[in-house]
Amino acid sequence: MDEEKKQEQEKKMDPVFTIESSLGRVSIDMKAYADAKAAAHALLPKQTRQNMFDSKMFTFLNAIKTQRDSRYWKGHLGALMKMHLDSYLEPEYEVSEEFSIEDGILRPCMYDTIALQGKQRQRIMVIGTRFYQSKVDPAHRFTLISSVDGDGDHRITIHTPTGHSMNTERYDFTNFINQLEEDFYENGPLNQAFFDLKYNFVERDTNIDALLAWDPVVKETLWKDIITFQKAMPKLKELGLANSRGVILAGPPGTGKTMIAKWLAAHSDITCILISAEMITGRQDIKKCYELARKLSPTLLIIEDIDTAGALDRRASDHPLLGEFLQSMDGVVPNHGVITLATTNHSNKIDPAIADRPGRFDRIVEVGLPDKEQRYHILHQHLKPINTAPTVNREAIERLAKSSDGLTGAWLREVVQSALIASLSDDRELITKEDLTASLKDILKRRGMAYRVTPYGATAQEAANAYVQ
Repeated sequence: MDEEKKQEQEKKMDPVFTIESSLGRVSIDMKAYADAKAAAHALLPKQTRQNMFDSKMFTFLNAIKTQRDSRYWKGHLGALMKMHLDSYLEPEYEVSEEFSIEDGILRPCMYDTIALQGKQRQRIMVIGTRFYQSKVDPAHRFTLISSVDGDGDHRITIHTPTGHSMNTERYDFTNFINQLEEDFYENGPLNQAFFDLKYNFVERDTNIDALLAWDPVVKETLWKDIITFQKAMPKLKELGLANSRGVILAGPPGTGKTMIAKWLAAHSDITCILISAEMITGRQDIKKCYELARKLSPTLLIIEDIDTAGALDRRASDHPLLGEFLQSMDGVVPNHGVITLATTNHSNKIDPAIADRPGRFDRIVEVGLPDKEQRYHILHQHLKPINTAPTVNREAIERLAKSSDGLTGAWLREVVQSALIASLSDDRELITKEDLTASLKDILKRRGMAYRVTPYGATAQEAANAYVQ
C-alpha cells in the first residue's frame, strides 16, 4: 500500500513544466537540467571543485597549515565591527586581493551600506574573502573571511600561517579578534555616539531647546545632576569616589520626559544609549546593556518607561527582571562612568530597592503638568510653522493657554493638529481662533481620564486617586 502511494506521489511531481513565450510553447525538464549540471560539475578538476579556496589561500600565505580564529556578532553590531576592521588595519596592512567562490567560480564580494552617526553612510564587505599583506613587510600576510549566517549574525574568520611569527608592535595575531573588539569600543563608531540598544544611531537634535517648555527648577536640577556631573566624573575617579549616578524622571504621560532625555543627550559629549521596553526581550539584555555602557564609558544610559521595561515592583511576581536591574546597577562590577537616566509614568510603582538607595538612583525628579506660561510656550511653538489667521495673536494664544489647564504637552499638540485638520477639511489655508477654540473644547471633552502627579511613596489610595475625571 505504501509503495502504491509512493508511485502516485512521484507521478504528481512531474519535473517538466511548460511556459508560453514569444517563440511559442516551451517545455523545460528540471530533472534533465539538474542532471546536466551535475555531469558538468563532475568534469571539473577535483582541486577546482573542492579545494580552490585552500589552494589560493595556502599559495598566498606561502604555508601548508594555518591557525584559525573566528567570532560572530549579532545584527547591526557585526556590521559596525566589520566597518571598524578597515580603519583598524589601515595603518599597516593593505588588501592584496578580494573575492568570493561559488560553485568553483571566482565572483565579486558582496557589499552593503550601513548608516552611521550624523547621517553618514559607509560601505562594508559583508560576504567575501580578503588577502592582506603588510605595507612594511610583504611577507607578513593573513586571510580574512567575512560571512553572514541565516540569523543575520556577522562573522569574521582569520587564517594566519602556522609557525610564523605574525605579531607586530600594533597587532597580536594570537589574540587578534580580542584586540579588534577592544579597539572597537575604545575608538570605534559607537564611542561618544547616540544610539539605541539595537545599534541604530539616533540624531542629537540641537534645536530641541526651543521645543521644551521648561520648569526652571527641573532644568537646573537635571543640568547639575547629569551634565555638570559628567565634568566631575574624571576627578571623582581620580579620588577613588563613585563616579556613577542614577536619576529618575517621573510624571504623567505626555509631559515631555522623553524630550527632556533627548535634550540631555544633545548636550552630552559622551556616549548615550537609548533603551525602550520593547528592546528588552530576555533576562540577559539588561546585564549586557550595562556591560556595553561600561565598555563605552563615560556613558549616559537612558531607559524609557523603566517600570514597564523591568517591572520594578516586587508585587508583580511574573516579572523576573528586578534582580537583574539591582545587580546591574549596584552589583559586584561597579558602573564606573555610567549615568542612568530612567523615565516612568508611575514613580509610586518602583520598588524601594531601586529608587530609595544612593548608588542606584540618587534622585527622583518630578516632571509635572505644564503651568500657564509653559502651555503658552508649547502652543506657540506648535503654531509657528502653520499658517494662521490674524486673529490667532498673542492674546488668543494666552487665552487658549489659560483655558487648557490640566493638559499635557502631548494634548496641547493635539489641540493644534485638530484645528489644522478642521481648517483643511473646510479647504481653508489659515487656522482661525475659532478652530483652536473648538478643538480645545473637543479635546477637553474626549481626553478621558487626566493624570495627576502622584509623589513617590504614595499610599495605595493616593495612587488609586491619581486619575480624575
